[in-house]
Amino acid sequence: MDFKDFPHLTPLEDKENPLVLLFRNEEGDLLYLEPGFLYALEGMKEKRGEDYPRILLRIEEELRSEHRLILTGNYETPFFSKEGFVYREITDITDPLGIFVEDKSRGSDYGD
Repeated sequence: MDFKDFPHLTPLEDKENPLVLLFRNEEGDLLYLEPGFLYALEGMKEKRGEDYPRILLRIEEELRSEHRLILTGNYETPFFSKEGFVYREITDITDPLGIFVEDKSRGSDYGD
C-alpha cells in the first residue's frame, strides 16, 4: 500500500501493523492511515476533488493538534488499538469543513 499525498511526512514501518500506513511529521507526531480511511479518502478525492487539498490540510492540522492520530474507516471496529492515540473517521475530518457526500448505497428493493 502506498500513499503519496503527504510528501513532506516521513513514511515509517510498523511491523506489528503491516496493513496500515504510518507517517511522522517534523515535530515527531505520528499518523496511522488504515485501509478503510484510505478508501474513503480516495472516494472524496474522486467525488470532491476541488475540496481534496482542504481535506489533506485538515488532516495535518488534526495531527498537529492531537500528536498521535489514527485515521480509521470505523472507530468502533478499527484494525488495531494503540494507547494514547486519537481515532478519527473521514466524516470527523470533512464535516467541520462543510464537505459532505451523500451515501446513496442501499439494499436491494427486490424481494425473493
